[in-house]
Amino acid sequence: MGVFASFTLRSLRKNRTRTVVTVIGVVLSTALLTGVVATATSIASALLDRTVATEGSWQVYDGLRPAEADSALGQLATDTHVTAAMESRVAGYASYASDADLSTTTLAIQTSPRVLRGSADQAHGLTVMPTVRSGREPEAPGEVMLPVTFAGVTLTDDGSGACATSDGAIELGSAVTLPMGAALDENGAPGAPSTTRGFTVVGFYVPQHFLRNDFTAFEEAGTTAVVSPNDVPSPLFTRVWVSTDGFSSRESLKDWAAPIFGTEDYYLHSYLLAFQGLANDESTTMESLRGMVAVIGGVIVVAAIGMIGNSFSISVAERTRQFGLLSSLGASKRQLRRTVLMEAAAIGVVGIPVGLAAGLAGVAAMLSSSARAFDAMFRGSLTGTAQGIPLVISPAVVAGMAAASFLVLLASAWAPAWRASRVSAIDAIRQQRDVRLSRGARRAVERTQAAGTAPRTPLLERIMGLSGLLASRNLSRSSSRGRTVVVSLTLSVVLIVLSGAISLYMVRLMTIGNDLGATSRSDMVLAVMNAHISDQGSTSKGTLGLARDIQAMSDRVDGLTPGKVIVSGTVQAALPAGSVSEAGQAFLADYNAGMGNISRDGSYAGTMIVSFVDDDTWAALCKEAGASGTTAEDGKSLPALALNVLAEWTSSNGAKVAAPYGSPTTATAYELRDQQSSLALGPDGGAVAQTWESTGDNAGVTQRQTGLSDAVADSGTISFVGSLDSLPAQLGDASLTASPMLVAVMPVSALEARPNLFSSASILMPFSLAEGADPFDTGNALQEAANATVGTDGSADVVNKVAEKETADAIMGLFKLLVTIFSVVCMLIAVANVFNTLSTSIILRTHEFAVLQSVGLGPKGFRRMLVAECASYALRGLGFGLLFSAGVVWLFWSALQPVANVSFELPWGYVAGAIMGVVAVLGLSVAYALRRSHALNIVDALRADAI
Repeated sequence: MGVFASFTLRSLRKNRTRTVVTVIGVVLSTALLTGVVATATSIASALLDRTVATEGSWQVYDGLRPAEADSALGQLATDTHVTAAMESRVAGYASYASDADLSTTTLAIQTSPRVLRGSADQAHGLTVMPTVRSGREPEAPGEVMLPVTFAGVTLTDDGSGACATSDGAIELGSAVTLPMGAALDENGAPGAPSTTRGFTVVGFYVPQHFLRNDFTAFEEAGTTAVVSPNDVPSPLFTRVWVSTDGFSSRESLKDWAAPIFGTEDYYLHSYLLAFQGLANDESTTMESLRGMVAVIGGVIVVAAIGMIGNSFSISVAERTRQFGLLSSLGASKRQLRRTVLMEAAAIGVVGIPVGLAAGLAGVAAMLSSSARAFDAMFRGSLTGTAQGIPLVISPAVVAGMAAASFLVLLASAWAPAWRASRVSAIDAIRQQRDVRLSRGARRAVERTQAAGTAPRTPLLERIMGLSGLLASRNLSRSSSRGRTVVVSLTLSVVLIVLSGAISLYMVRLMTIGNDLGATSRSDMVLAVMNAHISDQGSTSKGTLGLARDIQAMSDRVDGLTPGKVIVSGTVQAALPAGSVSEAGQAFLADYNAGMGNISRDGSYAGTMIVSFVDDDTWAALCKEAGASGTTAEDGKSLPALALNVLAEWTSSNGAKVAAPYGSPTTATAYELRDQQSSLALGPDGGAVAQTWESTGDNAGVTQRQTGLSDAVADSGTISFVGSLDSLPAQLGDASLTASPMLVAVMPVSALEARPNLFSSASILMPFSLAEGADPFDTGNALQEAANATVGTDGSADVVNKVAEKETADAIMGLFKLLVTIFSVVCMLIAVANVFNTLSTSIILRTHEFAVLQSVGLGPKGFRRMLVAECASYALRGLGFGLLFSAGVVWLFWSALQPVANVSFELPWGYVAGAIMGVVAVLGLSVAYALRRSHALNIVDALRADAI
């Protein structure tokens, strides 16, 4: 071991406090860098897993024409770059007509998947496979699986020559006829088929999404019939999904794919490739993630260099005399620099491994404690057992973080090392360079002398006398050092207050109350939609039947107490003059501009929303409204309560409450012959049937109005027996106030008596969760029971409010945790900078302190001087910090106004915390300064002048 190495290690052992502080700084900076990178790599891995789960693991997709299919499929089956490959043959397309209101009229016909390479699980994981709702997938020739929307539907001949037909309402075992070999023409219509074949329905599946390239999703067709692989010997084209390995860039993957699929004649899974490191300019998610890491990492590096650099500045300042002695004995500048850098290396050997371990442990703890939040973000839902995301980081990344931390350490020590080598031996030993007026202070003195006026008495001198004068003089001559302290304090205050503001307003947004009336008291809501939409009477009767089935099922799920079924729908109704208030007229005119539904006299003709409740709930609501609780068993009188509250959302003021009704007495409900029509007010102010028709030349739509005598099939009178001025708790799950239409509440007996007047397809069933019941398991059980009850007659979805609240709480908890970590770390960095700056200032003024003590400045005066200096820093730091904090919080609050009308408020708890933090930091600095001053030996300090 060399002389300078021994000198360095002895210096570290002798100055243990400084060494420990520096090591802590290295540990903190290394842990922060490692934590940021480890979090980013773990999130990137979770994004990759989510993409594979929701979109499949395919990298290349193509539709191969028959001429190229055999060659391409053969290469894919044997190519070593291919890890998994799967094909599906497309037999053609079919049109169809039905007795139901289905959203599409074109059906694609393709086979079940066939594995080309890899295991069956690998191949089926290339894309999202359909979920079988009932029955099974086709296995033998002549079997077909259809979307669940076809259940109960009769497919009829549309006269196109390439249509799909059925022998009746489709169910398991039904016979359907499908055209084979029909391609789409330039207008998107199926052409002439090569043949037709009969199939037996063996299953129903849940429809999928084209945008995700799901297995049954087609751009050209809205839905798909799946047949067995042996049913399509001569396909129109063959769909292929492929995943690969061994490529280092997107371009190399494209170079491999071009000979097989043709140049650019295929699709790449760009989103997945971005997470796999084969990114391109479109991978904005990964670019954003990398950008965030770069920005945060840059801030950490700059802060770490300042923090650790201050520690080394203290080290150099404490040993200035030692460096002077070494220089006088012949040590070169290079050797002096190497001494400081060797000290940095020794500290790094201890601090960097500890920082790496602390960073990884901290990220692991954060991921574990926030598992539910990550489940909510990356899986879209929560389960009874939180899964979270794993800590993912490679050894190469850890080595990179160690190297980066070491470079930060050397960069922090380089400037102090350079200063140590540049000071001459005489100046270093005498320390004459330590006490000098700044350039600004010298200019101020010169201006005062030139003016011939007495200098203004500093405020600190007027308050604290001689101690204040000495503090004022030191602050003026050390302005750059003071600015460093003030800026650090200002930033810490701004960051703490901003963190509090983010937390405050985010909590407000997530817990904003319902200003429209009572909120729902249910824990879960089962929402069921009738899938069989035909004429109004049949649809409403079918919905009532589903409602009875749901009510009967509701008692069979353990852990849940059912509420009352709510059936919702619409009605075409005309209300006389005075029925709609001026606020309602403005509201409806704004949301239904050009529809002609509202008149200035308060009359209305158009669509109304109706919720039907059971007799007990109806009686309770009538009592609340002060009305009689008559029912509608005879079908002649259809009583209703007007829900006189709607939500009006504006970009400037958020949610406002409007009372849309004036003095409604009656309304006439109509069953229109054409279900595509709706009511409106005609030129004479009376109700007419209005239909919007396409012009057929891409020029838009035209309006056609028909008199009621020709358009109406039946009618009835609705009598308003009262009104509800707020949303009652019994209807809190129905979201009735959020629709830009008039709303009425009626007894279910009205729907039973006159089902043809209403179009009702929606059912809501609220549930209360029993104490101690698991919300996730219970919600899953309810979903399974509802699916079994509804079958192919509709769709059922459980709104698990307990799970949603836990999801929101988990995400907010993670958000608060990250904000807290960020603010605490920034505060620690600011604290370290302030403490080190003040400590350096005290160390560099040891000669000055000794002189002051030698001329009679006592301990009390000395304490007053240091307190005055720190008070000046605190007042300026707090003043600027609170001023900028208010501005930053106001900007953040302003940005929230377009989406939420929340009042401006400062997070006073965080403001108080910032003030106490500043006082605590400066208090520690004063205590340290006093401790150093008590240990000061006047003779040793003044002996420096002996040379």
